[in-house]
Amino acid sequence: MEKTMDRRTANQWAFLGAALMDPEAARPYMSRMVAAMFAPGGCREVFAAVQRLSLGGQAVDVITVANAAQAATGRDCKALLVQMADTCPSVTNIGSYAAQILEDYRYELLQADLMKCMAKDAMDADSVCRQLRRTLAMQDAISTTQADTTAREFDAVLETALAQLDEPDTSLKLGWPELDRYGVFHRGRTCVVAGRPGCGKTDFSINLASRLSKKYRVYYLTLEETAEALMDRILSKVSRIDSGKLTNKTLTPREREIIDNTAGILRRHHNMMLDADSNLTIDGLEAKLIQHKPDIAFIDHIGLLSPTDPRQTEYQSIREITRRLKVAAMKMGIVIVELCQINRAGVKGNEGRFCNLEDLRGSGTIEQDANSAIFVENRRTEDSKELRGEDAYQDTAVMYAKNREGPTGVVSMRWQPQYHQWQPTPKEDFEEIDQMNWPQ
Repeated sequence: MEKTMDRRTANQWAFLGAALMDPEAARPYMSRMVAAMFAPGGCREVFAAVQRLSLGGQAVDVITVANAAQAATGRDCKALLVQMADTCPSVTNIGSYAAQILEDYRYELLQADLMKCMAKDAMDADSVCRQLRRTLAMQDAISTTQADTTAREFDAVLETALAQLDEPDTSLKLGWPELDRYGVFHRGRTCVVAGRPGCGKTDFSINLASRLSKKYRVYYLTLEETAEALMDRILSKVSRIDSGKLTNKTLTPREREIIDNTAGILRRHHNMMLDADSNLTIDGLEAKLIQHKPDIAFIDHIGLLSPTDPRQTEYQSIREITRRLKVAAMKMGIVIVELCQINRAGVKGNEGRFCNLEDLRGSGTIEQDANSAIFVENRRTEDSKELRGEDAYQDTAVMYAKNREGPTGVVSMRWQPQYHQWQPTPKEDFEEIDQMNWPQ
């Protein structure tokens, strides 16, 4: 190994060299590691290629990995792979290499968080405490997922479950009791939001994100429009000014004044990050989640994430994305909300009030890997007229079709697309509607 190589790089080379020579020995570590643990450039690209092949049950060797890495990055790394394999001190020490890579990664995260907290005037005391709690939660999550075994004695699990009953509820709350009762936004879990085109799932998700950002750090990734277009939705929602006027630049002087006043309020609202990156891969998304450390992340929508390997089918790409998002949520202790499209057959053939889990586009792993799934009601053709004015709304609903940790059911909602606004049906109406027999 080169004398000028630092210890961290040497460990990464040793681990990757061992993985090339003994893929079976490396496989258990591949499911517990992420690309961000490796230095940007060759090491990270090689790890990403080896991980994709290993977790996909494919052959792992120098030629296969070189081809996979070149397909993903356009760079030839065959010489680097050969050098990694040749300079690996011992394949039997692969566990030690992985442990040191994890230790370096955890230390790097701690150092970055502590520097952020200690920067003068960067945060007030409460913000520093919140950041430190997030830092400790992420460190605990990383440590837990690296355990060599997950099997425990029955009594031990029972004692842990009883102890957790006395712990405070750490799930993320919307402040809408009608929706919060389903409890889908627990840390370490993924939630699917799906529906037919035009049914308002992006507006619904923006409303969820906006409400959650009052208490939590929110990351919203759009792969369909610009961040400014998302901001226009938020401005319209908060100011109650028809979004068409923002889009068409037809605001009156009074409306522009209201928008400016709204912007003044929103400037003090620092808990949401908007991101628009149409070329993002799951590797890049994982890196951004590690960088920004949100409490909850919205991905709009997962079908538009770029495949890590251009040769993958849509099914293979979605399968990799959903499983890695599930692992990322668990490792980081965050909530990930995945917006999904509906299969064309489901759009044309499903005449029911809601689509169903079988209609999710791309792969059965969307439903399998998600802890919960919410379907936005199919919008009826006869109700697709243009809505104007503060009192105009679309009667709609959302269905909690899957919820591993809680109940399922339907919540009646009102949608005002002219303001991108969603609200549960007022309580007096909700109690009456709740007695109806909802068709699904």
